[in-house]
Amino acid sequence: MHRRVFRRICRCPSIDSVYPATRRNCREFHISSSCLQGENQVPASTGEKEGSSASSQSTSRPLFKPKIGGAWGAKLSISRAPATLTAAELASRNALKAATPPPPPPESPKPKENTLLVSRTPVSGRTPWRNSKPSTARVPAGLTAAELASRDAIKADTPPPSELSNRENFIVPVARAPLWVCPTCHYPSCVGSDPFCPRCRSPNPNPPQPPKVNPRTLGENVMNKWRKNNVQSRKRGDTVRVKRVASESSGELRPIEEKEELIEAQIQVEQRSVVQDETKSAEPAGETKEQSAKEEKQNINDFDKWLASLEELKKAEELQRGQQAQRFDRAKAAKKGRSRDGEEDEYDPEERQKRREKRKQKQKPIEVVEPQRSPLFLPEFISVGNLADVLGVRQAEFIDHLEDIGFEGVVYSHVLDAETAGLIAEEYNFEPIFETSEQDLVAAPEPEDKSHLPQRPPVVTIMGHVDHGKTTLLDWLRKSSVAATEHGGITQHIGAFSVVMPSGKSITFLDTPGHAAFLDMRRRGADLTDIVVLVVAADDSVKPQTIEAIKHAKQANVPIIVAINKMDKEGVNPERVKQDLARHSVDVEDYGGDVQAIPVSGKTGLGMLDLEEAIVTLSELLDHRADAEGNAEGWVVEATTKKAGRVATVLVKRGTVRPGDILVAGTTWTRIKTLKNEAGTLIEEATPGMPVEIDGWREQPEAGSEVLQAPSEQRAKDVVDYRLERSDIKKLGEDTAAINVSRKETLEQRRRSGDEETAGSTETPTGPKKVNFIVKADVSGSVEAVVNFVSGVGNNEVIPHILRSGVGQVSEFDIKHAATSEASIINFNSAVDPMISRMAEAQGVSLMNHNIIYELIDDVKAKLSEYLPPNITYRVTGEAEITQQFEITLRGRNKTLIAGCKVRNGVISRGKKVRVMRNKEIIYEGSLTSLRNVKKDVTEMRKDTECGLSFQDWVGFQVGDHVQSYEEVVEKRYLH
Repeated sequence: MHRRVFRRICRCPSIDSVYPATRRNCREFHISSSCLQGENQVPASTGEKEGSSASSQSTSRPLFKPKIGGAWGAKLSISRAPATLTAAELASRNALKAATPPPPPPESPKPKENTLLVSRTPVSGRTPWRNSKPSTARVPAGLTAAELASRDAIKADTPPPSELSNRENFIVPVARAPLWVCPTCHYPSCVGSDPFCPRCRSPNPNPPQPPKVNPRTLGENVMNKWRKNNVQSRKRGDTVRVKRVASESSGELRPIEEKEELIEAQIQVEQRSVVQDETKSAEPAGETKEQSAKEEKQNINDFDKWLASLEELKKAEELQRGQQAQRFDRAKAAKKGRSRDGEEDEYDPEERQKRREKRKQKQKPIEVVEPQRSPLFLPEFISVGNLADVLGVRQAEFIDHLEDIGFEGVVYSHVLDAETAGLIAEEYNFEPIFETSEQDLVAAPEPEDKSHLPQRPPVVTIMGHVDHGKTTLLDWLRKSSVAATEHGGITQHIGAFSVVMPSGKSITFLDTPGHAAFLDMRRRGADLTDIVVLVVAADDSVKPQTIEAIKHAKQANVPIIVAINKMDKEGVNPERVKQDLARHSVDVEDYGGDVQAIPVSGKTGLGMLDLEEAIVTLSELLDHRADAEGNAEGWVVEATTKKAGRVATVLVKRGTVRPGDILVAGTTWTRIKTLKNEAGTLIEEATPGMPVEIDGWREQPEAGSEVLQAPSEQRAKDVVDYRLERSDIKKLGEDTAAINVSRKETLEQRRRSGDEETAGSTETPTGPKKVNFIVKADVSGSVEAVVNFVSGVGNNEVIPHILRSGVGQVSEFDIKHAATSEASIINFNSAVDPMISRMAEAQGVSLMNHNIIYELIDDVKAKLSEYLPPNITYRVTGEAEITQQFEITLRGRNKTLIAGCKVRNGVISRGKKVRVMRNKEIIYEGSLTSLRNVKKDVTEMRKDTECGLSFQDWVGFQVGDHVQSYEEVVEKRYLH
């Protein structure tokens, strides 16, 4: 190994390589050339004799011991030539040295400013180099002046390793920029290079600046760029130059000692930089910049002195290590629970819990920011499969989720409406957006303060049971005979009119029908009214429609005044009426309640003034007010068709209605042609609280529809189109629900049967039979009442089916439609053209024309009863017992078996059906082919007679069987 290292050094003896690997090899190699020549060799200056003896010794003994044992190692050492010079060569070399004059000593280069010099002690004062012996031979010197200059130039032009390789000074990304605290969630460990907080994703208030890029020009070398940038910035003191001191004996430095001093100088420079950093970090926070600059300058001057001892540097290094160890021990002791004195503290869980709570209190509460929902547009109807695709969920998982939240039997084709789909979409963090339109008209909100508005007449509704005297009571109020004009003496539709009281105050009355068929009319009247006058007959007390009227009034939150009618009759008991009312939560004033109960008589006028006073007093307490300006609003009380066209009775709620105004009611609109009051007189305007008759409607409005004023005809048309579209969508939703139910039932049937084809082919129509009807009436309220009542008639065997309904007279189209669909036409309270009657009779259409509601109901029930299956009963007419069996010969020599019987009860007839019973079980049921007494054919046999019987296609009878003769009784059924 020594030879290889020596050979490598000898290849470049003039230039000291700057690479770390070469310097490391030089430091490791410390053997001199004299050691390679053997221990017994003497210098050449002692004489040739000594040299010859040394050479002889060297030849007689190998220089190195063989490393490999055996003969091969011995042969190798013997055959190797000696490494020293022979005696003749030494003599020739010495002669040449003596003849050649020695070269002048090289001049030492002048030190530059701020160049660190290393003082060297004389060679004589040094300790000998390891085991080397003092020698008077000339030792090869180090580098010459030219070589030193060349080396310094190479070092100056070569960049340090830190410039060539960034891995030595690599800084982790976390430590490159300081940490920052999030202003939103106060997270303390946000990395400086991150633009967002890792917890709440808030932006960095001081975002990191991108690194300054200094691009290199095309063709520029890295070395040239470093030299160009480092000429101005490189400090003159960074290069450590070693002062060369000649030895006293040889006048030149040893290469190894020179390298050691160079390394020591570099170590001192690094230590001075470390101490400077420590002094800077130890400065107090309160010092000014000037003081810190002075101390830094003083420290630099102190450490620039080369006479600073190495002991001071070592003390500074030990001090730094002590501080680091002290910080480490303090942190470690805090973890272990030790005190500053080194004593171990006892573990206190309560103290630890308190510290933990204090830390939690210091932390500010984190604001939980809810994630924003994504908008999602939904149509009016969407299937389950399409909704799952829109939400981005697998259909199987979506159906499982629907079943978890309450949907049963959901399949992919199940159709959902927009509202249901929106609720489901919210479960998946979506904000549903529905199709909205601003084309609809909406009533203005009620003002909070109505004190500045003018008063309006109160709306009073007369309600009660049928035939309790409601219309008669109103007759006396307006001094006109209305009841005489009503068919059957009962009210068929709502009547609205205004009455001026003796006090001069105007009151609007609504007369509602009391029959059970007009339930919707009474409900509508209760919703439109301000005060309800409940009429109860003193001789009949509380009845079902009375209870129903009480319920409607309470649901509408309307005050009630009880009028106990028919007090002119003898033997009436008003106290009984009050008690019955109390049972239904109507407490009169006599029983401690707040409801006024006034005994009246519609015929004699008894108590009518008291009733008027009670109505006026209650209306003044309620203080009804309305705005007479602005757009008109109201409700359709009733609608009918007259010679002038379609007419509707409207109760004005707000605003003023005048001819020429455009009104919208439900899915129809009108431009008002004329205004009429209840007496048929033309008026110029209708103020709030007045009932008025309006004509000119494009279609028949429905009773109970809200009336709103539109600014123009185009606006009214747009509103009607929008409402028709919404109505179609609503109907489509109902059809969709029916389709879903049908699909569910079909799936259930398929699951039960297990075979789709057989399930579809074996199905038989079940359910009640449907009877078709077409309804026509004079007003929309009557149409509604008839349709509702007819739809409720029927049972599980037969039900009515309303094909179509409308207001007006029966037309030719109605007859053709009824003939095609095998339907019956119901015409209520409307005249029928004789030509239409003959046409219906010719085509076999049943036309039921009635003016009284209960007569119409009876006729509808009779029509439905025709389709009911009859009741069949069996009545036994005679009984006989078989006593013997015998055969007889018929024509064609055919023999047949005859049963000999004795009649026990009744009459056995040949034309009636018979059945044979054995042990109380029927074994045959049919008819007789022959009935004979001896050899004579007879038609019947009575009690205690004997006869012979032959049965049709049956001879399996035995002695002891019983024969019964019976008849079928068919009874027609009626609906009740």
